[in-house]
Amino acid sequence: MALNNQRRSSFTNPAISRVNSFADSYSSQETASYTGVFMKIGYFLALVLLGVGAFFYMHSYFGREGYTVASVINAELGYQIYSNEMSILVGAWIVTLVAGLIAAFAIKTIPVTGSIYCLGMGYAIAITSYLYAGQYTGIVVEALVLTLLIIAVMATLYYTGIVKVGQRFKTIVMTALIASVLGSLVFLLLYKLAPNSAIVTSILKIQNGPLGILFAALGVVLGACLLLLDFETIAEAVNNGVNKKYEWYCGYSLMLSVIYLYLKVLQLLARIQNSKN
Repeated sequence: MALNNQRRSSFTNPAISRVNSFADSYSSQETASYTGVFMKIGYFLALVLLGVGAFFYMHSYFGREGYTVASVINAELGYQIYSNEMSILVGAWIVTLVAGLIAAFAIKTIPVTGSIYCLGMGYAIAITSYLYAGQYTGIVVEALVLTLLIIAVMATLYYTGIVKVGQRFKTIVMTALIASVLGSLVFLLLYKLAPNSAIVTSILKIQNGPLGILFAALGVVLGACLLLLDFETIAEAVNNGVNKKYEWYCGYSLMLSVIYLYLKVLQLLARIQNSKN
């Protein structure tokens, strides 16, 4: 017990400190393990896949029942979106946003809010992939394969010790992530408020050019770096003997990074194909 307290006092990860602050109120003294983290990852992955399945079930249902078609993506291949699906998508984004914000500021709620987030993101990922698939043949399979390869490479680089994750690396990656998110939000706001403005028009024009492809590639690199941060967090949690409840945070955080990476890979492949047209 003394050794466990000593480890905690020397461990500076603020997220883990926050988890321990509420986890100490539980009688269980079990510590985090790789097996436990992998089980949590599997749980969140299953929820994402359940969300994906929900989209395809609802899409098939709307088609059978003759619901109104909102837009046709690819008439030859039969890709089309029904009006009800867009409403569900907006609802899914709102729910995932709220759940994600709560999970970020209240780690102890992750078993619930993280579950809601992954389920909603599963639906959002499915419809996003469907939209891309209707425009670019084979892009979803390519994105999935490339995402898995990147995960495998990053895991190999980290766990073989080839890549070390220091404090400076963490600061750079998190700063880049915050800048990327804020930039995307600002552009989305400008696009909604002034879609025909000069700045929005200019950004849209360069997206499929060399500069747009470069930014998309940097997004993929950022996603890969986020995986390294998650691997480091998992290793620190296990090696420092933190409370077992922290496994929820580790599994959820890794799933967020995988989702982010997949969407960035999808975006990069789309821009590369657009540049060839």
